[in-house]
Formats: sequence, structure tokens, C-alpha cells
Amino acid sequence: MVRSYSSALRMTRARENRALVIDTATTMFCQEGWVTTTMAAVAARAGLTRPTVYRQFADKLDLLDACIVSALRRDETVPVRETTEYQAMGHGDRATRIRAAASWLSAAHLRSAAIQHVLDQAAVTDDDAAILRDQREQTRWAEVRWALTLILGEEPADEHVDSMWMLASRTAWLRLVGDRGWTPDRWERWFVAQTTAALDQVDAV
Repeated sequence: MVRSYSSALRMTRARENRALVIDTATTMFCQEGWVTTTMAAVAARAGLTRPTVYRQFADKLDLLDACIVSALRRDETVPVRETTEYQAMGHGDRATRIRAAASWLSAAHLRSAAIQHVLDQAAVTDDDAAILRDQREQTRWAEVRWALTLILGEEPADEHVDSMWMLASRTAWLRLVGDRGWTPDRWERWFVAQTTAALDQVDAV
């Protein structure tokens, strides 16, 4: 009984430490960037030892990837495609579906665009980070294809997915919301207008 209790306690502490490290690292990566943020600095800020951090994450890139995953998955118990907000892209008329897409994507960018941009920074000088960035972009393309299929009610052509992949990018979000000072609501209106125009062209083909 004592052994079982101790094991459960260790597992609980490990989960708590992992969450603490991810939260701490996310803040540091976003505020200080890829180069300045180190595993030792994250451990110190979190009030943990370096071995404790390294037991959870193999290296700094592994930690960054965990931060990205945490930001993307608002609720780890429910797959993204099964959430109510995501499924809304498949209900109602096309205008309603596009607005649902804009709302879901805006919320996703608010949670994850900044931390994902750190991976873009890392990819400039780190070959492994560049490989991870490219893999994540391939995954994002596939997700855009899935969402566009929901909106259209049929499988889209690759060139139409390419267009939406660019419109939905974190780069566009960060330029408009971050650099140009747009509000998320303004970005959503822009996204709806651009997406509507792009899909109208699909219909015209």
C-alpha cells in the first residue's frame, strides 16, 4: 500500500513538474526568444533542478515542441477535430461555416502563434528545428485540407488548399495582429472576406 501510494505521488509530481516547465518555458521562449532561453534558465525560473527538467525533455527542441503541442491542444482529453468549435465548420450554410472557421482559427492563433513562431526562429540556425518546422507545416497543410473539406462538403483541390494554407498561416496573423495592431475581430473579418472570395473563385471554375 505504501509503495503504491509513493508511486502515485511520484507520478502526480512528475505531471505537475512537466506542466510547470512547459508553462515557464512557453513564457520564456515567447518573451526572450530561442537563443536566449536555455534549459538551465527554464529550470531555475521554474524552481527545479536541471536533472528534473531533463528527465521530462531530451533537449531544448523537445521542450519547445512540447510547448507548441500544449498551446495547440486546449483540452488534451478531446481530439481537436472532435471539439464543438471545430465541428461547427461542417454545419450551416457556407457563410456560417466560414465564420466558424475564422472563429476557431483566431482562438488557435491566440493560443499558439507566438510559441510556434519561436520554432520559425530556431529553424534559421538549427537543422533539427528546420526539419521539425517542415514536418509541422506538412501537418498544418493536412489540417487545412480537412477543415476545407468540412466547409465545402467535398474534397478540395490541392491548389485551393494551398491558398487557404497561406491565408490561415501564423505569419499572416502575426503580421496583422502583432505588427499592424489589428484586433482578433478585425482579423476574423478579413479572413472571412478573403476565404469567401477564394471559395467563390472555386465555384466559378
